[in-house]
Amino acid sequence: MDKKAIQILLTTIKASQDESLEDWFYWETYMQYISEDDFAYARKHSVMYDQEEISHDEICRRIKSAVAGIEKQKVVDAFVYSLSTRQLEYRSFLSSYCIAESLEEHSFTPSPEPNEDICAICGLHTSEFEDPIEFNTINYFKYKDGCCFDSLIQILFDVEQFSKLPVVKPTENDYRILNELKEIIETSEPSDRISQLKKRISKTVQSNDEERLGLLEILGVIGILHDDAHFGYPDQYITYPKREHRPIRNDDVGYPARWWQGKFGIDDQKWKYWFGNN
Repeated sequence: MDKKAIQILLTTIKASQDESLEDWFYWETYMQYISEDDFAYARKHSVMYDQEEISHDEICRRIKSAVAGIEKQKVVDAFVYSLSTRQLEYRSFLSSYCIAESLEEHSFTPSPEPNEDICAICGLHTSEFEDPIEFNTINYFKYKDGCCFDSLIQILFDVEQFSKLPVVKPTENDYRILNELKEIIETSEPSDRISQLKKRISKTVQSNDEERLGLLEILGVIGILHDDAHFGYPDQYITYPKREHRPIRNDDVGYPARWWQGKFGIDDQKWKYWFGNN
């Protein structure tokens, strides 16, 4: 991807965050911090995008259409490749692919009162698709933190973005890091949670705290990190009501990794499904 275009994206969103703490993520806000020429340049290189009007049902249709053209091994390769290169824009494709594959195309289904504006299947709120949708903040977090996504708007962006990036292949060093991660997880203390695991992998994966969180959340989504009652998405789509939060004040880890403890180790079957014997 074009480095200048990426820098335009990062600089624009960061300026909006610095100047407009409460509403930096709105199109009308961050577009104040970019020139027309810079936006045109970033858009030309598929790093920034115009807003789109997309309905809930069209989001589902487009996700299923895009994921049908993606090969599983290519998203696995992209994830593993990101471990040593720290090209974080490749990292989230794996979990997004997993969610997109398991998703059943559906129409908006209102949740029971008082949450009728939330889809009982996917969790999208009507406010998210009644107005034009912007994708630039999603791409910002892909490049900045390699985030794990679970909103269908984010998943849509990811699976449609995948074909725009060059195909990559992991190296022996990437697989070494992957295997070290596996060993670290398997040797966790029984009471360890994601907060302890983030610290333990810090010497293996060059990263900051947010990157490590995203990495472990991805392992949760693809079914590797979970407990005995809360599972990832490889076998079935996890509907909105089933993505339970832990009964604590600040539950800021994504589902299902938030439920993992060291005593659960890794799901060997899912590890082999995604990574083979590596």
